[in-house]
Amino acid sequence: MTCIAVLKTEDNIWMAGDRGASDDDTILPLTAPKVFKIGPYLLGYAGSMDGERIRHNFKPPLPKPGINIDKFMYTDFLIALRSFYENWWVDISKDSDFGMIICVKGRIYEHNAVDMSLTTYETDFLAMGSGSELAMGSLWTTRNQKNGKKRVYTAVEAAIQYSTSCMGPIDVIGV
Repeated sequence: MTCIAVLKTEDNIWMAGDRGASDDDTILPLTAPKVFKIGPYLLGYAGSMDGERIRHNFKPPLPKPGINIDKFMYTDFLIALRSFYENWWVDISKDSDFGMIICVKGRIYEHNAVDMSLTTYETDFLAMGSGSELAMGSLWTTRNQKNGKKRVYTAVEAAIQYSTSCMGPIDVIGV
């Protein structure tokens, strides 16, 4: 499984992810990160390993200056993502567990591939995956710390420490 943690600070968005790939009995470290950049986007995935197809093949549309970013994401971006899923055999069946955190233009979106939803929240942090509750607790308790990169790292580190389905190394990216 996974832990992806993201935090919006005054001047950056930081995202961290573990590299564990697990099933009911085994966990192994992946060679590639589950968090990555594509153009102006930060993406982190959880669930099935379809994120690697996205990392290597998805060419998301670029938001134009001055555009309403939410409207763009709920229209042009989702249409492009759905088309990619269909063309690249990403599992979007009702049994799929694939999801992503997508960050662009100072916004944090949680995406569920099954219903093609994008959700934003009032908080400046978010986590997903099997270690998400541990990461959310860590992000909350470190809210007075200024170092965003350290906070997301610590959040994923907490998930690795206390969840049997998360494993290092930890990757951190920011924009």
